[in-house]
Amino acid sequence: MQKLEVRIGKLLLNRNHRRIVPTEAGLILVRRAKEILAQVENAKCEIRNSGGVHAGKVSFGVLPTIAPYFLTHVLDSFIAGCPKTRVFVHENTTDQSLQLIESGKLDLGIVSLPIRENGFETETLFSEEMLLAIHPRHPLSQKRQIFTDDLRSEKFILLQEDHCLGNQVIGFCNQHDFHPRIVFECGQIATVQSLVEAGIGISLIPQMAIKASPTLIYRQLEPPRPKRTIAVVTRSKRHQKVAVQEFLKHLRQVGKTFNLPEPNNHLIQTSEKPKA
Repeated sequence: MQKLEVRIGKLLLNRNHRRIVPTEAGLILVRRAKEILAQVENAKCEIRNSGGVHAGKVSFGVLPTIAPYFLTHVLDSFIAGCPKTRVFVHENTTDQSLQLIESGKLDLGIVSLPIRENGFETETLFSEEMLLAIHPRHPLSQKRQIFTDDLRSEKFILLQEDHCLGNQVIGFCNQHDFHPRIVFECGQIATVQSLVEAGIGISLIPQMAIKASPTLIYRQLEPPRPKRTIAVVTRSKRHQKVAVQEFLKHLRQVGKTFNLPEPNNHLIQTSEKPKA
């Protein structure tokens, strides 16, 4: 290190008996060194994957609240077009996916916005509404219009706090000046819906996750309605393999054409007023 300081002509480290910390010049060197190492990794990655899309692999993280409902639309058509590309799916929380993307173990993530970490690029795929899930005999099922204030005294069933969906529901309620009365927290949307079907409480469910059931109905809240935005996240300034570039292109196309379940008389009772 001292030889390097002599060559540069600047002190790179402040040294004392307690600790050693980089100087301003040292911080510049560290930043530039990281950029150089990243470029080297990008070059190695590009060389390893110079065989084209069919010789590559894609590894990505996806939220458990997205994977069962969206991936079938993505993977079937992608594998049909790129049958030799290996695809590895990891169901993780957003924080877990970001850590693995940062370390290079994952190429990208499919998450729900927002994310607060720096150093990542996000691209919106689509947005979806959050619908009120209730039992058909619940008093709210008889109301023509349901407002946020109608939910203040209700018992909520939510996903656990490490799932961003549960936090989004809490955040929506907080924006309307109340905290939901949570009676159960679960690890999967299917469990949440089964408890709602049992009449134990209510919940807000992503539109993509609605299902046909004689003991479960979905209602739209009056505006402003809760929504969530689904996006793909990648590491900033990282070279993407050919296979990953193709997968990202495919994700964008599917996001534009993905058909969310539509309200109908058998599945969802909407809160719209009947036409005169």
